Amino acid sequence: MELSYHRSLPPELQIMPFQLRCMELIGLIGPKGRFYRFVLAFGWGTFVILLPKSVLGIGSSKLDAIIKGFAELLFEGNLFTAVASLVPKLPLLKRLLHVLSEIFRQATHDKHDAKDHCYALICEQNSKIDKFCKFYFIYCCFGPFVFCIPAMVTSYVRYFGTTNNGTNSTNGSEHLRFELPMEQEFYWLPIRTNFACYHLFLALSLSAYCVCSYMSVIKVSTLLIMIKYCSLVYRLVAIRIRELGKLPPGRKQDETDEDERTKMVMVKEVVEMHEKALEATDLVEKVINIPIAMQFMACILFWCMTMVYVSTNINFNLFNVMVLFWLSLIETYGYSYLGTELSEDAKAVGYAVYDLPWYEDSAQLQRYYRLMIQRSQQNTGVTAAKFFIVGIEKFGKVANLSYSYYLVLKDVLDRL
Repeated sequence: MELSYHRSLPPELQIMPFQLRCMELIGLIGPKGRFYRFVLAFGWGTFVILLPKSVLGIGSSKLDAIIKGFAELLFEGNLFTAVASLVPKLPLLKRLLHVLSEIFRQATHDKHDAKDHCYALICEQNSKIDKFCKFYFIYCCFGPFVFCIPAMVTSYVRYFGTTNNGTNSTNGSEHLRFELPMEQEFYWLPIRTNFACYHLFLALSLSAYCVCSYMSVIKVSTLLIMIKYCSLVYRLVAIRIRELGKLPPGRKQDETDEDERTKMVMVKEVVEMHEKALEATDLVEKVINIPIAMQFMACILFWCMTMVYVSTNINFNLFNVMVLFWLSLIETYGYSYLGTELSEDAKAVGYAVYDLPWYEDSAQLQRYYRLMIQRSQQNTGVTAAKFFIVGIEKFGKVANLSYSYYLVLKDVLDRL
């Protein structure tokens, strides 16, 4: 996927440059010969985590271990599936970047004037987005180590408290069992009881967790940023609409009227920007609707499993479960918050048009105003697989639904 047109923009106006570099590094965009990098990374994560966990099982019959193992499988499966779903949508992403670049050029008139409201707004948003991407990248760099270190420390404490033959010093018949970062089997190796196999698994799993963190950077930040840019373009359209109110009214439909011709050109440009903003929203919807639907479903299941886990057993493994739970919860809330913001900014375009002194303009100009108002009255936003428009209200319903499912699940488990 070539990005020459997008990268022809000035650096301060370019669209998610850090994120695109991350995607280019792993081979999702750029020269087609680099796609093997993504295949290798995806295959490694599947080989180390998804395949043994889904085929060979958890390796324990305890309820808390089963809940923890299933939560981990759900988290990793949701992550890898969501990233894989982006691959066939890369042409749509390329078109989205092209449309956004055109909107930025129109909004700034290819001028880099810091006093221009649109230029200043784009620079401000790009700066915030760049800081968020880099912060999330650094956060994900520490994630795999934070996930593994507690298990390693616990295992070493147990190991150095044992006798030479690998049994507990206080009870010779109790064999040492190492603590795993994730509950799983690993291709019939005794990773819970053998010192060498345990460290081999730790080394392989740590590299796989790093792959997962990188996939998380691509998935979470890309989806959130695309929604944010959609909100931004509607705000740019609203700014240009408000600037129309500063022009003198064009009452005559005569081509010799300079005010009429000037205002007509600007109104047509704003209408075109609004049309492109709607196209950008439609492209984002097509790219991210499946991953967002999967995330909402995963959040419900995570919420139920976490509450069941806490209500049945509070131990060392609760730390890893809570890490995954909060990651899923915050990600879902981010989509909901930005989804609400997008819907509100899209409606604000219609309010901005209505606030114009449209009654002073000619009938031809009023037809363009009516067209933008009609477009802004449509339900605009991103959906979860077309089932519902994502927003804060839906996030609240997810929380209530999760608690209801938890009560039913807990009642079933209590009767077993």
